[in-house]
Amino acid sequence: MKAATRPIVIIAGLTFLAMFNLTFIVPSLKEVIIDRYDSSATMASLFVTVEMVAYIIFGVVWGILSDKRGERRIFIVVGFFGSALLYYTMSLAPDITTLLALRFAQGALTVMAWSLLMTMALDIAHTHNYGAAMGIVGTGLALGIGFGAPVGGFVGDIGPLYPLYVASAMFLVAAALALVLIKDVPIRSKPESIVAAVRFIVRDRRVVPSFLFSFAERFSAGYLVFLLPLYLAYEFDAEPSVRGLYLAAFLLPFALLQYPFGKLSDKHGRTLMLVIGGFAYALMLGLLGYVGEAGMVVLMIASGSLAAMLLPASLGLLGDLAPKGEHATYMGGFNALGSLGFAVAPPLATVLSDEVGYPVALAIGGAIVAATVAASLPSLMKMKDRTREHLHGPVRGTDQRDTT
Repeated sequence: MKAATRPIVIIAGLTFLAMFNLTFIVPSLKEVIIDRYDSSATMASLFVTVEMVAYIIFGVVWGILSDKRGERRIFIVVGFFGSALLYYTMSLAPDITTLLALRFAQGALTVMAWSLLMTMALDIAHTHNYGAAMGIVGTGLALGIGFGAPVGGFVGDIGPLYPLYVASAMFLVAAALALVLIKDVPIRSKPESIVAAVRFIVRDRRVVPSFLFSFAERFSAGYLVFLLPLYLAYEFDAEPSVRGLYLAAFLLPFALLQYPFGKLSDKHGRTLMLVIGGFAYALMLGLLGYVGEAGMVVLMIASGSLAAMLLPASLGLLGDLAPKGEHATYMGGFNALGSLGFAVAPPLATVLSDEVGYPVALAIGGAIVAATVAASLPSLMKMKDRTREHLHGPVRGTDQRDTT
């Protein structure tokens, strides 16, 4: 392994642990919340939602503070350690209200860790390798999300609180590994103030495409992961194991193709990959309800492959355009929009599937992704693929604060 690649791989491994815990407890929500507190499915869904709300609020906050201090490592370690403590404390929560309050605090600390891990990858990577670096990190992210739920299901079979105990232990291990293995990269350029950083990121229209693609990617993931298993169960009487295989058909190419597509975006530019990949991905999602079981397998593989094209390219574009000393602020905004997409997808999918049926609901989900890609086109075209300029010319010679 090249010396320059080793820190990125470490970051990817820690990102895997963080994302693994994101889905680890989901199979046991019935036992942890509904049965334990004699509660409802609505309250169980709130357990997921409040974490996403914390991500949306605190992703940018921690990013700005990290940029201002010029440090990442201490935030990452504290985020992991605090998450470990809060997961264990959840096992002691006397009522559902306390549990949800603890969940919100845990989400605030967890996003501190994984958002700044992704930021460190941009800090470390060379400017001509942003796509490849984010592809490696994206692989860790996707594998964590993909393996968390099935492994968590097996752990939940042992006992209803064991997923909380194991998640706590894994975050403790992540905190120790981060403390030992991560080194801060010197950040020489810092935002003038917190207020100035917020004002600038709101005005900087160049990063609109990256933010929109973050929303589209995670919206589609939340929509698909929630809606497709229900569609398979109710329309085709598919067993849980079969539903899991369909999701695996998406997640496996999504994880394994991130790095090669990231390298391609470094070599050939981001814009074409984002535009063509984005619209093709939306089309694949929209057709899922109209092709039958065998056709769905093919489309899930194709959709996962196209999604793998989008994440490293959109993150690479963010790295191309974000001022060097404000990576964390911009990454916080990127992840906040992504978390918003993930948060709104399940309730919207629920309403639409009840009103118009599963095939049409899936088609509407694809249309929403296509509309989001279309909304990014004016900024992408105006940019005239500045990432290609970045590869062949000194675009970063200045702070790039032209926000028009």
